[in-house]
Amino acid sequence: MAAAVAARSRQGDVFRSVFPKTNFTTPTPESTPNLGSMSSPGQAFGGNTVPSEVTHEVRYNRAWSVATRYLSLQSDLQSGNEVPYAGVFTAGVQEAFLYLLQSHAAHKELAAWYGNEIGTHFRNGVLSELELWKHPVQVSSAMEALQQTLEMLQRAQQHYLRNLNTLISKTHDSCVRDPAITLGDRVKQTLHTMVLHSVPRQRLQQTLANVMFQQLHSSLSNNSNPEKCIKDDKCHCRLDLAGLPLEELYDVGLGGLMGERAFAHAVDRFLQGPAIARRCFQVDWTGHSSVMQKLRSWISEHLLPVVDSALTALTGHTGNIGRRLTQDDRQQFLSIATINLGRLRILSLFDYVKSWPASTGAILDIWEYLNAGGPTAKAHVCQSFSQQIQHRLLHAGATTSEILSIYVNVIHAFKSLDSRGVLFDKVALPIRNYLRARDDTVSVIAASFLADMDEAGNVVAADMNKICPDITLEVSNTTLQKSRDNRLLDWNDMDWMPNPIDAGPDYTSSKSEDVVAHILGLFEQDEFIKEVTTVLAQHLLHATDSEYIKETRLVELFKSRLDAVKLQAAEVMLKDMRDSVALGNRINPVARHGSTQSVPTPREIQAAIPEEGITLPSLYNVFGARMKQSQFLAAVKLVANKRNDLFYAKRTRIPPDAAGSSAHEEDKTNFKAQILSSFFWPQLRSNEFRMPSTLEPLQTTFENRFGMLGSQRKLQFRPALARVSMRLELEDRTIEESDVPGWRASVVDALASLHDDDIAGLTVPRLTEALSMEEELVTDALNFWTNRKVLYQRAPGSYAVLERLDMDVGAAQGQVQQTEEILAVKSQDTMLRESAPVFEAFIGNMLRNQGAKEIGGMMGITNLLKMVMPGFTYGDDEVKWLLGEMEKKGQVKRGGEAWSVVG
Repeated sequence: MAAAVAARSRQGDVFRSVFPKTNFTTPTPESTPNLGSMSSPGQAFGGNTVPSEVTHEVRYNRAWSVATRYLSLQSDLQSGNEVPYAGVFTAGVQEAFLYLLQSHAAHKELAAWYGNEIGTHFRNGVLSELELWKHPVQVSSAMEALQQTLEMLQRAQQHYLRNLNTLISKTHDSCVRDPAITLGDRVKQTLHTMVLHSVPRQRLQQTLANVMFQQLHSSLSNNSNPEKCIKDDKCHCRLDLAGLPLEELYDVGLGGLMGERAFAHAVDRFLQGPAIARRCFQVDWTGHSSVMQKLRSWISEHLLPVVDSALTALTGHTGNIGRRLTQDDRQQFLSIATINLGRLRILSLFDYVKSWPASTGAILDIWEYLNAGGPTAKAHVCQSFSQQIQHRLLHAGATTSEILSIYVNVIHAFKSLDSRGVLFDKVALPIRNYLRARDDTVSVIAASFLADMDEAGNVVAADMNKICPDITLEVSNTTLQKSRDNRLLDWNDMDWMPNPIDAGPDYTSSKSEDVVAHILGLFEQDEFIKEVTTVLAQHLLHATDSEYIKETRLVELFKSRLDAVKLQAAEVMLKDMRDSVALGNRINPVARHGSTQSVPTPREIQAAIPEEGITLPSLYNVFGARMKQSQFLAAVKLVANKRNDLFYAKRTRIPPDAAGSSAHEEDKTNFKAQILSSFFWPQLRSNEFRMPSTLEPLQTTFENRFGMLGSQRKLQFRPALARVSMRLELEDRTIEESDVPGWRASVVDALASLHDDDIAGLTVPRLTEALSMEEELVTDALNFWTNRKVLYQRAPGSYAVLERLDMDVGAAQGQVQQTEEILAVKSQDTMLRESAPVFEAFIGNMLRNQGAKEIGGMMGITNLLKMVMPGFTYGDDEVKWLLGEMEKKGQVKRGGEAWSVVG
């Protein structure tokens, strides 16, 4: 214990040796009694034996006594209030101060003594009033707490400086007045230091910042007129800080550097929110221009003058003491406002990209932010946008068409932000990787290249989820000359520049790259060409333009950007279609009649018979000019019943092979055939079935005429590729369908020939047997015509023609299944499933002979399949699927990344 006390004593000695304690004396009495007499006259400092010559030390002591007695404070212990000495300012006080203030040491010592005097009384009487700052101050009561503290400090400061102010005000001699002013400034600075050390400075600064921010916010709300600002295209909203006691804060020591920092925090918070997030600076959706210039004008004309006056008041407004805004400060404020508005825009950057080009104004605002923020702003844009697309776009809920559409907008928007393409290259990488991982991306892109557009520029497609309209629009706006100019490296380009220093390793240096180039660059050329060839084949089979202008232009576009040699199959397919048109004009078995009026059908005659009946001569007068009387009588017997002398229409269905109608239907049937070179076309459907009876003789005639041309090629009709346009005449309506697959036409033709006495209808097995058709095609046709309300189920699984819509079809009508459209060209998945047994057998033998292997790699299963089997054009994902099917059958097993045979 004694050792610890001794150690603390030694530490205290060391501290006092460096920072010695100042001993301040109390003021001496106004008079000192003379020790040599019982009744002294009370002369100050001497009594009866006052020396004739007063020394400097005596004069100093006398002056010190008078000055300290004049400045000393007394405490009222009863009330706890400090009151100044009730002395009277006299010439002696002025003379004492004059003597003391002439010496710098005395001046300094007097300031230190009075500071200690103030400090003692400050701790006893004022410090307790500042206890409210010991706890956090609520924002709602911040202004009240600040006003209370300000009033209390003003009273205390006035209390402590009262005698000094009296000395200064009653002294006109500069020899005393100027040092007294200096003394007052020193004492005032000491008091301000006490105040700042008596309260939590960080809490006080935060409270000041909150009060200043609330005043800025409220003044802007009270003086704003957004309608007028938007109309004038200039912000007139004013700011006012009249409600803030800025000069008073500086006077009591709450200004200065702390007040300046508090005001800086308030302005910074103000510029991050209320100043920019208002209607005056909303995105320009109509003019498509940036609002940054409007914001900078408002900062210069309204905010900066208020900031300048506030800083002057907070840091001292007399002489050159006050802080004023420099030109660099003003530029920094403009830069901060630009950056804050740009960051606000970046929070919704994904929405702006999605709504491009209507959001051009917002993109230009972000461009201004990039210029003001430098490399940090570029990194922030890339990071923020990458996070937004990760959460809002790159997920299973977004369709491939939607992702591609936004990807096109990303290309446009980020090329506007950075023409060099560096920013786009960084933000587009996750989108590209995600699109490459999707199975249907290539097919959607290829279909978008071949989609049709109407005169208004809108994409015409049956399923918009399989088409990206933005890609179709870009392809239509791309010229072949622009495609030829789009080269990665042009040796004749005298304006060539190296890649930017901040470009990534995957940066594409072609400055002329457009949207089509970026879309084509998503995949390897071989994979894309294979898919686009398949889609082009499907498109050509259904094309209606006999000139094939759009398809020719598209093939030329691909040749200018991809390997032209690998597009030979596409060129051959186009040539086949043109040759088919020319050949069809020569041998098409279409009967051309000279008469302008066609022979009326029995259905037309039946429709002309009124319900109240009609005589035979009156009915013949309607059709006599278009048909012979014998034909007319045969048709009437078919469609009408005679009662007395009137004929009434029958309510039964007319057989399709009615007398006089078959020849007529054959005459007006337009039969066209397309001659395809099977070696260059993708694998097409080869399903065989019976076509409608009306088409069989036309097919035979076409074959005969084709043989007469002496062609060395042999025709092989593929009914699965046939497309039929037909008109179905029912009792209460007429239905027309265009480009119906051949199997659908065959099924409805078979049901049309159903007799009325066949109450049960036709089932799927009966139709499959009668038409020699696969069950898949029969089911597709039945579902199609049932959805069109042409067929219905008389009984579950039994179908018949729905002649009238008011017929009771029963509950079975609602049991219609939606099936996926069967395409003429086989998809890659279909061909893979059909060829799976061959591939699986080869994989099994390879693993048995060569041991376990991985899927990828130079000697992996995929590469070996491609080298040995020319028909294998698939990738690692398809091989993985084949191995998975073999694993289910127990043929192979997996060990890590390698696969091996079982047993």
